[in-house]
Amino acid sequence: MRRSCLLLAMLAGCSVTPPEHFTRLWVEGRTGLPSVGTSTEDGVLVLAEPDWKVGDSFEIQFPYGNSLVVDKGRIDRLNDTMAVVLPSSSRLREGRFAGELPVEGEPLWVALRDERDEPTMAEAESWHDGAWGDWLLLPDQDAEAIARDYAGTGVYVRRSDRWELVGVMAGLTAQDESSSDGATALGFIGLAELARILPDRLDYFARDIRPLRPDFEFGVPLQPGELDPAPPAAGTVPAKPAPTDVPKLLPLPSTAPKTGGATPPKAGAGKPNIKPKAKPKPSPPPGAPRTP
Repeated sequence: MRRSCLLLAMLAGCSVTPPEHFTRLWVEGRTGLPSVGTSTEDGVLVLAEPDWKVGDSFEIQFPYGNSLVVDKGRIDRLNDTMAVVLPSSSRLREGRFAGELPVEGEPLWVALRDERDEPTMAEAESWHDGAWGDWLLLPDQDAEAIARDYAGTGVYVRRSDRWELVGVMAGLTAQDESSSDGATALGFIGLAELARILPDRLDYFARDIRPLRPDFEFGVPLQPGELDPAPPAAGTVPAKPAPTDVPKLLPLPSTAPKTGGATPPKAGAGKPNIKPKAKPKPSPPPGAPRTP
């Protein structure tokens, strides 16, 4: 009995759950086929389109187990190859980037979805052992369909029973005309190219201070207007809150002498001592006798 339990525990430890970083994105206001992105610790990585710009809004869907999380997001960084979309409030299990490039002979894995939209991993191999760059082969897979439907999905390596990102599918195909096997290779964007848009250093220990999602953490439906991802208009100054404490006026300093009692001022004290001028005597008329 103990041996059977130990065997089951070992088998459970060897199985690694496929990563659930697959993301679908629509430009806000548009419908149709979505763009495919990969959720990472720095945001959602998605292949850039020529008409995108920083600040564009997106509708985001995260398939998560048997659930579907719907959120909004905005482009935070953008270059000619990749865009990083930051979700407004979603907090999901996010892919971690590998610390080292794939070594020669190390198997690659591509994150796909099965007919029930469940995550599945397809094992791949480097094309010409990586000598021709970031290209891989997916045996028994329709390369054209993978390039069309999974451009933006994650490429992984499995290290220490953990899936680590080494790239995203680029939606490109190639064939070796000198080879007779007719194999079609799939291009992916590797770590060297992704590093151009990622921060210099990701803080793995930063505390997540985003607001709670009532429709995700607590099962409460999100009401219209509760989540407004629109940024404030340029040039607007937020209103200052009204002061809660009224300032107190301090009394003026006293001018009374510090020692002895106060003496009442004398009458007329403080007024200037000015004597009134005498009125001039009237001069006598001409010919009148003068009095001594």
